[in-house]
Amino acid sequence: MRTMPVLFFAFALALPALACSPPKLSTPLADVPKLTSLEQVMDNQATVADPQWKKIGETNYTDADFTAFTEVAERIGVTSLKIKDFSKGPEFDALAMRLNEKAKALGTAATAKDAAAAGAALKEMKATCKECHSKFK
Repeated sequence: MRTMPVLFFAFALALPALACSPPKLSTPLADVPKLTSLEQVMDNQATVADPQWKKIGETNYTDADFTAFTEVAERIGVTSLKIKDFSKGPEFDALAMRLNEKAKALGTAATAKDAAAAGAALKEMKATCKECHSKFK
């Protein structure tokens, strides 16, 4: 009977951590056009992009990094076009298109395994995300 209070206590400690964890959504790319909310689109972006932000500023990347960058580029490329379905005006749409352009640059850099260009594209993508969030979130 003593295990029940211990389990309850462990659950109670874990619950806030679960509630604060970032969203995880990895909709198949072909289904992204079917998403019905901006939140779903943002969650898809955050799932792949957020882990890559910590790599900004590095001078060398592994093959696994370049593979991850390719995935980020593909997902952000598709989701940034979907963002416009939830437009908040011309400036919002322009930021979505800038994000799309930076995603293409990241994809090109990842394919070429160009660390400097990949790092720059990541930095610019994050800056675009931050700018949009500061204006529209």
